Amino acid sequence: MRFYLRAVVVFALLAALAVIAWQLAETPGEVALVWHGWRIDTSASLVAVALAVFFALGALLYAILHGIRILPRRLAQARERRRKEAGYHALTRGMVAIAAGDAAEARRFAERAAQLLGRPPGALLIGAQAAQLEGRPDQARKFYAAMVEERETELLGLRGLLGLAEQAGEREQALALAERARTLAPKAPWALTRLFHLQIAARRWEAAEQTLRQAIAVRAVAEGAGKRSDAVVLVQLSLMAERNGDRILAVERARRALALDAALLPASLQLAALHIAGGELRRARKILAAAWRRQPHPDLARLYALALAETDPIKRYQAMGTLETESTDTGEVHRALARAALDAKLWGEARRHVQAAGTAPDAGFCRLMAELEQSESGNAAAARDWLAKASEADPEPAWICRACAAAAREWSALCGHCGDFDSLAWGQARRVAALAAAPAGTVVAGTVLAGDAPAGDAATDDRGPSGSSKNGASAGLAGRPAALAQLTGPGPAGRSPATPGTPPPV
Repeated sequence: MRFYLRAVVVFALLAALAVIAWQLAETPGEVALVWHGWRIDTSASLVAVALAVFFALGALLYAILHGIRILPRRLAQARERRRKEAGYHALTRGMVAIAAGDAAEARRFAERAAQLLGRPPGALLIGAQAAQLEGRPDQARKFYAAMVEERETELLGLRGLLGLAEQAGEREQALALAERARTLAPKAPWALTRLFHLQIAARRWEAAEQTLRQAIAVRAVAEGAGKRSDAVVLVQLSLMAERNGDRILAVERARRALALDAALLPASLQLAALHIAGGELRRARKILAAAWRRQPHPDLARLYALALAETDPIKRYQAMGTLETESTDTGEVHRALARAALDAKLWGEARRHVQAAGTAPDAGFCRLMAELEQSESGNAAAARDWLAKASEADPEPAWICRACAAAAREWSALCGHCGDFDSLAWGQARRVAALAAAPAGTVVAGTVLAGDAPAGDAATDDRGPSGSSKNGASAGLAGRPAALAQLTGPGPAGRSPATPGTPPPV
């Protein structure tokens, strides 16, 4: 398009000159010039041509002189352009070397680019990554620190320093860097998600919830996953409020958690336990019945027995019979009803429910059968046989970590074995028969051997921020207040109650 426009302009100028020349040729006239006794007579057209030649020569002379004057500057610009081209070429080669894993080559090109371009941000980044490839975190930290000093690369430098701090296990420094990155770029997804997980690892649950809400607002995390993580954090905050004696706040947080994720079993357990402790038994039964329909669980059955407020064991067993019609999971239903029948000394009913568990019962049902044989007829030999079967059967269902496959008796927001957030799910931990002699809790090919790994039970109770336990999440849902723990008593076959009460993202 520009070529055609220039052609039109040139043709227009030529046409204008032709018209002027034709007018001069057609218009007669003479010009007389007298200068210092000299007289020159000529035609007007010749004078016009002479003037045109004079101005053309003047323009040419000016162009030559101007070109000589600006020649040094143009030479300097050309030299600078070549330096930049060589520098950017070195940056490109350095990035290729980083991608190929050649740290020495990347460092060489980074130094070359720094010489040509004066330490550009790209050269600093390549130098930092080359140092990391060579296993020199201190050198990489210097490059990232230099990037932080520049406004254009401050966020990238913070991200690099954050990664180095996490690798070195410097959690406090990593947390401070993530906070600074969030302040600098409040909508950056990586800054919000990293900050959330660091706050969770530091047990700063209230700050983590605020960060998660911010991440959801800017869509740094998916809405569904964000609501699930928010519900888990709210369960932990409810447990903290209950431990601090603020029952109203604990109920409000547990209710919000259940509203965010109705399928979150710990939220149902926590809210129902709080209603039972407050004497609101009808509300507790409603919550427990809804949760039982979604996912039968032994803790739901134990809390439901408490919510019945029935002191007569036989009537309590009869009232719990409604659970059988509320769920299609016959195994867990028969487990709960067998326990209630044993408490009521209804041996026949207990035997019926235990045997209805199926042809391959797990260790929990075997122990129930041993207790039944011992309690009903005092048959110690039969009880021992069932206990022997329990040692060979599959373990009872437990909370299994999806990340490390460790098993825990109690749910917690953080896995006590690997520290992963919201990774515990209720399921069956299978025994590996060929490695039965391995230590309890050993993970083999994603399977936990017999015995519960120290997930939620191995945590300490050091005090952390906001008055919470430093490992508050790891205490699981077994840390109920003393009064309610006395009411629940031991679970089946000596299992401790797993009802919620003390401990717990984007």
